[in-house]
Amino acid sequence: MTQAESDAAAAQERVAQTLNELRSSVRQRQAELATIGDESDEFLLRLADLNSAEFLQEPVAVSPRPLVGPLLVFMRKAFFHLFMKWYLRPVLMQLNSFQGSAAALIRDLVEANRGLAEENRKLSRRVQALEAAVHAPPESPRPE
Repeated sequence: MTQAESDAAAAQERVAQTLNELRSSVRQRQAELATIGDESDEFLLRLADLNSAEFLQEPVAVSPRPLVGPLLVFMRKAFFHLFMKWYLRPVLMQLNSFQGSAAALIRDLVEANRGLAEENRKLSRRVQALEAAVHAPPESPRPE
């Protein structure tokens, strides 16, 4: 197998892996949207967006140029490895930690809000029933 064939095979493998990751992300997004159900609340869609964007990853070096592309990718990877990795990784870890905590807090707030909304609906029904009982005409006494 020549160098060009092995490079082409490696590129095809990377493309296949990327496509599998994209398919997995699409399936996850579809499942998240399916769990939302009939509720047309835009807030739930934004919560699904928050869940899908919770974690950041290191950038992947790619180049669409056929001739100089592999050299550019190598140079970008070398530059990142030598000069950027030591700075970027701690920042990404801190950012991912913050976003994970914030997303968990927002999910907890959404659940608490749903519970309070349900309790509010129950109390509203109870108040309406009590008001109806207060405003109902008094029963006339039965003649003996």
